[in-house]
Amino acid sequence: MERIAYYPQNAYSDKETKENMEAAKDRVISYIEDMLCDNGKDEPLLEILNNFYLFLENLIERKPHKSGGIQQEQLDALKIKNEYDVQHLLYACIKLLYPMARTEVNEDTGYGTVRTDIFLDSERVIEIKCTRKNMKLTKLIEEIEADMIHYSAENIYFFLYDKEKIIENPMVFKKSYEGKIKGKRVHIIIHQPKIL
Repeated sequence: MERIAYYPQNAYSDKETKENMEAAKDRVISYIEDMLCDNGKDEPLLEILNNFYLFLENLIERKPHKSGGIQQEQLDALKIKNEYDVQHLLYACIKLLYPMARTEVNEDTGYGTVRTDIFLDSERVIEIKCTRKNMKLTKLIEEIEADMIHYSAENIYFFLYDKEKIIENPMVFKKSYEGKIKGKRVHIIIHQPKIL
């Protein structure tokens, strides 16, 4: 805060000193507003998205109780085959903390419509991608880049379920696309499952 509030004084110009003070005041106000408005709103969501594999491991790999109605054979039959399967399971997790979340919400872009996989609110959407055997990395990149442009939400969360492991270096991929683009904040979450 001290660094943000600093302003240089001009011994020869009261006007310039006052302008520097005003600029420092604006920086401090902006900093405080950012702290108050953000207040970790995305932290629970990012925690769910980043730890989705824990949900899958505990649902599928953990042996059910012998006296329970759910049997191991039923869990063994549960396989993620495509994006809709990922969406179904992820939506169930998200709904716990975001009861107003909806799936398959259409949005008019002015030129056409786009369909949000999971719509949290007007500021946050989740777009799910699940790699397929015949999918090339260039196709995945094209889809992500198109979605970055079309969605009007300020925060776009790309949940990439890379079951075919076409992303060779997830950290580099994430760094390449994550950040702020044209007033939007893009989050990349990549899961490369071991079993499913």
